[in-house]
Amino acid sequence: MVKSITKRSFHGAYRRRHGASLFVRDRFGRCETYRLVGGRPKKHGKGILKLAPVYGRVNFANGVRFTGRVRNLRTLRAAFDSAQNHLLSNWVALPDAFQHSRRKTNQGMNPAMLALTGTALSATAYAAWVKAQLPLSGVDPNKAFEWCHLLAHSMGGADDHTNIVAAVRGNNTEQLAIESAMQMYRRENAFEMRVSAALVPGAQAHHMGNVIRYEVRCPEDGDIYTRYLDCLNAPNPSQIHFYDVLSELAMWANRKLMAIGDTYNPLERSVRRELMGQLPEDP
Repeated sequence: MVKSITKRSFHGAYRRRHGASLFVRDRFGRCETYRLVGGRPKKHGKGILKLAPVYGRVNFANGVRFTGRVRNLRTLRAAFDSAQNHLLSNWVALPDAFQHSRRKTNQGMNPAMLALTGTALSATAYAAWVKAQLPLSGVDPNKAFEWCHLLAHSMGGADDHTNIVAAVRGNNTEQLAIESAMQMYRRENAFEMRVSAALVPGAQAHHMGNVIRYEVRCPEDGDIYTRYLDCLNAPNPSQIHFYDVLSELAMWANRKLMAIGDTYNPLERSVRRELMGQLPEDP
């Protein structure tokens, strides 16, 4: 477990628009708070140093960066834009507190499956059913599929067909990496997110994801972070890939917070140097 942000993991420091506290972020979004005491920064409180659990989804023995084959970004974007059917969420602010209620059985998809197929199918069974109905759908029934929330249940997302699509297991893991990054910023009141899915063509496949698009925006400057996920060919969840996804978004968010701080409540160079000097070396 990380006990503090080190010189190596440090990514940036800032003040919020209002207030005197200093916030230090590392490349995974972990945060520590400092206050000026006698003109020098002094650590205050415990900070946010614990990332969300990975629930056994990350293969820590897998030393490769990326496994499996996915469609390239241009293809994913084109597939999303040209899709006939989408699930589209609204922009939502990151909730200040996460829900801890239990999700419904089969993620609440039983009514939708009963209406469409006559049976309460799992996501993997539904993928096999779609392949039988639509042989050219691109769905591989030999892969493990899961029901994937667009807006996470822990963030208030609904457990039903309005917020869920079937996608290969690795897609859910990539979503967890994005959600883990966003969890580190829910107290900042600086970001909003929107998650949308393009569905596989065909009435039988209206619950089968093709591409999921994550968008995170900072209303302060209008900049949007976008990531497309391949619902049919997501990579196997290696440690390197999982934390690369998490870190990419966290560092984007860090840069937004630092830009806001530099505009409205900048850190003096002397304070920044003193702060950097106090960070411990890597063990």
